[in-house]
Amino acid sequence: MHIDQLPYRQLHDAVLEYGGGELFGDLVRPWLRANDAERRWLAEVRDRAGAPVPPMRPEELWRLYALSRIVELLQLSFAPRVEDPAWNVAPVGADDLAEFMAALGLEPVAHPGFHPFWHEVVTVDPAPEESAPPEVVRVYWPGCRLGPLLVARAGCRVRAGRLHLRGEVAERSTLYWAYARNGRPTQDLASGWGGNSQWRTAFRRDYALGGMLYYNVDAKPSPGGADADLDDRERAELLRHRCFVTCTGPGEDRWPYDLRLVEPE
Repeated sequence: MHIDQLPYRQLHDAVLEYGGGELFGDLVRPWLRANDAERRWLAEVRDRAGAPVPPMRPEELWRLYALSRIVELLQLSFAPRVEDPAWNVAPVGADDLAEFMAALGLEPVAHPGFHPFWHEVVTVDPAPEESAPPEVVRVYWPGCRLGPLLVARAGCRVRAGRLHLRGEVAERSTLYWAYARNGRPTQDLASGWGGNSQWRTAFRRDYALGGMLYYNVDAKPSPGGADADLDDRERAELLRHRCFVTCTGPGEDRWPYDLRLVEPE
């Protein structure tokens, strides 16, 4: 276990084991006070320059992935309730999550129009017109960013026509680059690995820089691969949304991790 991930792993395990009624006050706030070094490191990451994407060492990608696990566990408090949840984590309040983000220098995502770079589709309201573009109806949980680096997308209820979002697909297909969700299957590069190895998982880096959106910048594209049966539109859908939202073919056991994309914001 690399030392830089250790504080996050300790908090992660404590959150999953916690059985009290004040998760934030008992565990998270004391952790923030004891780990101010994380705020300083994240500030350096936020301000790091690149050409245009900043460089990052593998150990730093592991560290960001460890942070993302904590963010996902806290976001569970705001997701729609489901029967037999896979994750039973003591809830936190909206002010608690805002305090956690602010303490680490994470900024809330403020993007009113729907875009899969910033917004995760959680539930879908079908629009009468098939061509109606997606619009955000409700934000279940806020997303967060570290300057130009996206840390977590906002989870949303979205209204759209079926040409853009099919509810039976967008709500239930496997969500990739995801760790903790209730009510849908997830997969990331840590899936299936042991207790120590899973913490050496690289964080997916997406950047909004200079009017351009950079998806999965650390991917190393390879010809063919597990998704050779998909066309360019389907690959782009899987990469941008991190799941299928209209494609009705098999959505599980895909390997989107070597896909990347650059497009105007």
